[in-house]
Amino acid sequence: MRLLALLLAVTPPDPHALVDGAIAAMQRNTSLGDIRSVRLAGAQHDWILGNAERAEGPWRVGYSQFSELHDIRNASLRRTAQSVLPTGAKSADRITILVDSVVANRTGNREIGASKSFYEDVIDRVDGSPIRALLLASRSPALKYERVVKHYGVTFDVVSFPWRNGRMELELNRDSHLPGAVEIVRPYSDNFRWAPFGDVHMRADYVDWNVQPSGAYWPMQVKVSLNGEPLRDVTFATVALDTAAPAADSFAVSDSARLQSVAASKLDFSRFRLGMRGQPTELEPGIVRVPDQWTQTLVRQPDGVVIFEAHISGQYLMDVIGEAHKRWPGAPIKALVMTSDPWAHLGGVRQAMALGIPIYVSSGSVPFLTALAKMPHTMEPDSLAKVPRAPKFIPVVGKTVIGRGENQIELYPVGGEYGERMLMAYFPGHKVLYGADLVFPNRGPDGKVDKGFFETSAVDLRRAVAREKLAVDSLFCVQASPIMAWDAFSVTP
Repeated sequence: MRLLALLLAVTPPDPHALVDGAIAAMQRNTSLGDIRSVRLAGAQHDWILGNAERAEGPWRVGYSQFSELHDIRNASLRRTAQSVLPTGAKSADRITILVDSVVANRTGNREIGASKSFYEDVIDRVDGSPIRALLLASRSPALKYERVVKHYGVTFDVVSFPWRNGRMELELNRDSHLPGAVEIVRPYSDNFRWAPFGDVHMRADYVDWNVQPSGAYWPMQVKVSLNGEPLRDVTFATVALDTAAPAADSFAVSDSARLQSVAASKLDFSRFRLGMRGQPTELEPGIVRVPDQWTQTLVRQPDGVVIFEAHISGQYLMDVIGEAHKRWPGAPIKALVMTSDPWAHLGGVRQAMALGIPIYVSSGSVPFLTALAKMPHTMEPDSLAKVPRAPKFIPVVGKTVIGRGENQIELYPVGGEYGERMLMAYFPGHKVLYGADLVFPNRGPDGKVDKGFFETSAVDLRRAVAREKLAVDSLFCVQASPIMAWDAFSVTP
């Protein structure tokens, strides 16, 4: 009898029974299966992950107000949002429509098809919503019980099932039976900021559950995080669940937007290849600029080739290496210089680590990049996941010289508030400066370049050049703007 009791104690609960219990708790005296549409309105606080002075944050934020219409059965979405500026002013409406496998964005009379990477983010929000997640779980023949977890002194049973290119987990409150959180774990190979992190954990915590006029429960706040970093906070002002199907034309997308979506997806970062937006050009003998999405630079020295940056993807870095070998057969890749560490510029870094290339980087970036090297990539293993090896960092804390001859490189920390973890590279043989990610032309409301540059980042670079007493004639940078005379940049507008 004791053995039988022990076996019963360790027998996991039936996952379908747990999900059925959650559906019953959420729907109360209505039926989730009969719900055809959900209308939501509220406010949102977004953290702009990966875009800050340092790769660990703290992050810049944005605010918006929105209304949404969800087609529950067809996983379609129509969202109308306005950005809310610090002054209180609001932007024009931006309408996002998700239908079947396409996302389109509208502003005014202009409709543009979005790329697959944008679609992947939107479909997470739709399928990870409480009703959709529970219904998907209940219909999955591969639903399984995972474990028990405790948060905030509350016990949750975790169930999971395969979803898209990963898994979806639901944490079901053992007391109320409501879903406390939905966590999606999968790679985002087309998202230029998230792809380097491999198995990404996209978690939505549902809080402040309230009974709605329909009789069902709905969480009035959603707190979304990515690998533990805050991504967005959503607060609903109104929630309307309806058994009537939404009007089909609510989700209409033009044929031109569909074609644009296909074209945009060809430029997503898992498919982006060298030369799609520009051809390599030689700035000086042995200094070649590759001006695609962002620029990478090849520098031929007597004992090998130095590459600047590792953007986009591991495959793109291999394309750049192939370009070096085509131009200079037999020349080894001797080093990679990373002048900054925002998430958008990390796509090929793990590939460089896997190849054992020495990486020159600001000393402040080393802990973050070391952690990046250890991130799990189990669902879509990259080269470093298949053959792990320790990265070879060369931390830069002061003037650091690479190579000799006409194309000798001098690296310097930039410093300052905006450039605190950036490096600039000076070519004394040519009096040319590589200004990292610090050269941004100002643009007016019409999108045209105004006189001058974004002053915050420009101040840091100008001060660093003056501090090091560098004689600079011309300047180029990470961004794909043309090489320019230093005098055009160095004068404060």
